[in-house]
Amino acid sequence: MAAELSKINNLIKLEDDLIKLDSLRSQFLKEKSSIDIKLSSTTQLQIDSIMNNLDQLNQTMKKLNNIKSNVNKITNIHQESTNIKDYDLIRKMSLINQYLSQVENIYFDISKFHQNLNNLNSAIEDEMSQFQNDSNYPLPKFLEIHNLYDQARNFHDYLERFIMNSSDDYKSLVQKITSPIKKTISLFDEFINECTISLTEYTKEGNFEFLFKFVAVISYEEKEDLKAELIGNLFQRDQLNGYQRIKKRNYKKFFFDKLRLNLQETFQTCVNHFSDDTILVFDNLYWLEEDLKFIKSLEDLFPWDIEKFFSKIYYDCLHDFTLDLIKKEPPAEDLLKILAYDKINPFDKSIIGELKESVLEDYLTTITNKMNEWNLNLIKQETESFTQRPKAPDVYPYEQKYWDEDVQGNELEMFSTFQAYVLPDFKTPLAMLKEQADVAASSGYSKILVEVIEKWNVCFLKRIDNFRDLIDDEMDRYISVFNNEKFLIKQSKAKKLFRKKPVAVDVDSLTPEEQRNISKEGLVEYLCALANSLDITSETLSDKFMPIYLEKTHANFHSKIQTAFESTVYVSNELISHIIKTICSIVINDLYPELCKVFTKAWYDPPEVSMTELIVETIAEYMQEIRSYSTYNVYALCFTILLDNFINTYIRIGYENVLHGDGKKIDPDATKKYKSFSEGIGRDISLFFHGLENLFTRKDKKYLFYSLKAIELLDNLGTCQDPLNIAPQIWQHEVLPEFYYSSIDYVIGVLSCRKDIDKSDIKQLRPKLQAIQDEYYKEVESPETPILTLSDFTYNA
Repeated sequence: MAAELSKINNLIKLEDDLIKLDSLRSQFLKEKSSIDIKLSSTTQLQIDSIMNNLDQLNQTMKKLNNIKSNVNKITNIHQESTNIKDYDLIRKMSLINQYLSQVENIYFDISKFHQNLNNLNSAIEDEMSQFQNDSNYPLPKFLEIHNLYDQARNFHDYLERFIMNSSDDYKSLVQKITSPIKKTISLFDEFINECTISLTEYTKEGNFEFLFKFVAVISYEEKEDLKAELIGNLFQRDQLNGYQRIKKRNYKKFFFDKLRLNLQETFQTCVNHFSDDTILVFDNLYWLEEDLKFIKSLEDLFPWDIEKFFSKIYYDCLHDFTLDLIKKEPPAEDLLKILAYDKINPFDKSIIGELKESVLEDYLTTITNKMNEWNLNLIKQETESFTQRPKAPDVYPYEQKYWDEDVQGNELEMFSTFQAYVLPDFKTPLAMLKEQADVAASSGYSKILVEVIEKWNVCFLKRIDNFRDLIDDEMDRYISVFNNEKFLIKQSKAKKLFRKKPVAVDVDSLTPEEQRNISKEGLVEYLCALANSLDITSETLSDKFMPIYLEKTHANFHSKIQTAFESTVYVSNELISHIIKTICSIVINDLYPELCKVFTKAWYDPPEVSMTELIVETIAEYMQEIRSYSTYNVYALCFTILLDNFINTYIRIGYENVLHGDGKKIDPDATKKYKSFSEGIGRDISLFFHGLENLFTRKDKKYLFYSLKAIELLDNLGTCQDPLNIAPQIWQHEVLPEFYYSSIDYVIGVLSCRKDIDKSDIKQLRPKLQAIQDEYYKEVESPETPILTLSDFTYNA
């Protein structure tokens, strides 16, 4: 009430608000009317619901009374029926009548039994014959035949149950009556077997109607067997009435047994077909895989896991076959084929089982032995070919790519095709690798592929070591006959390049033929052929083989494959460098007769054909020949190393001639042509550059130019004024920037050859030059492509 008064108080606060009383009264009446209508409607709904529930309750009571009335009627009828006069007699007469009717039916069925069986046998034979001859025959009478067969078997079961407690004579009589059913059973079993054998073949032809009917019959038999088993557990045989199954017929088991036998025979047929080479079975199992895929597509049409059954039978067959094959110790290729198929087999487990790791090890052992045997034979052949050199090396048409520059210094990609010298059968190792690696890759096992590549790499390294020994031996033979170090004041340090000390040979006492037998002709050609073979092999491995086999392996194995290939390329490049150094030693050895004149009187005042011209002619002759049959990589590297060795040797022999022989001390003030050190240096540089520049590409010509600066700087160091102060500056600002790894002996040597410098001056200069070099290395990083002409330079002081 207080709330309403408060509301009215809020509405009427002023005297003017009294005018609104009529409108407020009208508004309140409308609100009251609306509320009354809502209350009336809700109340009516509740009343209707209550009345409806009461009506349902009344109907329920009527139905209950009706049920009670009917129960009473049933009770009265039962009481009246059991109280009938002679009820027991009537009951006995009813049982007798039932028995007589049963006997009459049995008599009728027995009289028709043989005829019915004959008709059924004919129907089975006819249906089976048409089924065997036509893969699309839908078995229109199959269900009817099965129904008749089931009735005949039920009648037979009934008779067996009926005579269970009869005399032997009676039993014998009944058995004689039922004996023809054995043929019917045999025919029906044969029919079921034919359907089992043709199950996949006919269904693939699209004969699904046959499949549906056949599956329906086997399913029916399965259920009836279960029913017979349950009835047999619940009742005694003498308690059963009518024709019905009393024991299991096991047609589901019969079906799966025959199916198992058929699948096993199918697999064995495949094995027998390839009896001459059983490993081919693994290449011809497409039919098995198709069967499994097809059965999987039909699994919804079977009430059993038919796909699992097929897989198990085929797996067991293939598993047993594989194990038997492995026990016969097949060759490596067959083991790998087994492993390859195991990787892609259509089952969810290995067909090898626990022997998988053992088979892997057996294969790797076999292939390792095979590679080692092959490698030993190859090394033997290569050794004979390389040392005997019965003919010129083989030629190989080779297309190479290299980079050059145009006049403006822009890079140009160049291509050329020529006949490169190579060793006989140099591609045999690559062919062996490809053969084994391809087979390993096809297995799908990255581990096998990696192992094959690594084993091949080990064999390749053995060949490299053998070639290294052969080169050293052949070079020792060559030097023992053609050594020109006798022309030098001090014996060359070239002997340190060889691991074996050359055998002293009295060359003068040998005939030319005997000399040739010690060191046969063609050494340079065969050295180039070996270098070319290694270069082409490295290119093939890096550009072709490695990308192919990386793509065929899991990423986890990439590092191992890269390491194997890169190590092969690395040792190949090392041997190529060793080969080229050997070739350069041969060239330098031929130059000794002229190099022995450096810085002597003959050098200052040369004859009409100078020493330098003869040197250029000899180098050009060698390099032109090498260029004609070598790859660009081998030729370019050969010329680079030759330049470094030649210029290094030129300077070294010049120093030694001055310090220990008939060389002339450098007079920095000499101006006459035949006495001027600068004149001689300038002349040699010009002859060297113009005589050799045509043997270089435009791009590689830069290395010739920079290498010759090592000779040019001799002039600066040998003729500068105040050498104790100027020479360190030349060392810091001219030598080290051009020859980052230059030896201090380069500067010490030329200064030692000057007239105006004595040993005490040299002793003071050495630590100063060393300090400059150390500081230079701290401040300046090594260039990407350093000039190595003066690296490790030394001389006999």
